[in-house]
Amino acid sequence: MSGPRSRALDASEALFRPEDFIATLRADGWEPGVVPEAVVFTYGGFEGFCGGQPDAYTMNPMLGPAPGRFFTVAASDHRVGICCMGIGAPAVVSVLEHLVVLGVTRFVSLGTAGGLQAQHRPGDVVLASEAVRDEGTSYHYLPGDVPALPDGALLARLGDALTAADVAHATGSTWTIDAPYRETQAEVARYRAEGVLAVEMEAAALFAVAQIRDVALASLLVVDGAFGDPIARPQFDRGAAYGRLFALLPIVVETLQ
Repeated sequence: MSGPRSRALDASEALFRPEDFIATLRADGWEPGVVPEAVVFTYGGFEGFCGGQPDAYTMNPMLGPAPGRFFTVAASDHRVGICCMGIGAPAVVSVLEHLVVLGVTRFVSLGTAGGLQAQHRPGDVVLASEAVRDEGTSYHYLPGDVPALPDGALLARLGDALTAADVAHATGSTWTIDAPYRETQAEVARYRAEGVLAVEMEAAALFAVAQIRDVALASLLVVDGAFGDPIARPQFDRGAAYGRLFALLPIVVETLQ
């Protein structure tokens, strides 16, 4: 087999569904507590950021990938949650599935990415309008010839919010890959020539699940490493990237309310 199988799956075909998982938990007495209407997925560093501001972010130990990694935003009247994930498509997709079953309808993925274009520098902001499906998870949700796209209305609202906040950003496609240590010079050159802006690990799968589950989802990326010109090992500045991510969080929360 040369690549992932293209599978056109209806959710009802699965032998074990997220609905079944949640029902099993509830049969054992579990209840999630306050479930927000919208959720921001983050990928590192936000546990400490949110946990250090208990008046602004209320921890919900029953939601998210593990205790202490899910918060609701007081300023949103707890209608927006912050879910602190590890990296990678399979992990965040499983949590997305559970949150959809619990009634969450709007999502933004807020994370770091490699900047593919020659002008990119750490801290640059990219709003993903499509994802190149170079991972495996999305193929269990969408046929191989179907593009992985964000929700158009949420994408537009997020772009308008960034513009209103005077945040410089570019809108364009991203390359989603499962193996960040296997990105080659030839691939970077190819995607750069095609106008792809960034490389990351979650967007294609998240877009695919959201399309199948009929929820609104968008992806906002901050460059933490840039490949430069000529293309070489990326130069990282995670301080610049995370400073930008933390500054973007209130804009994302406001957009989701």
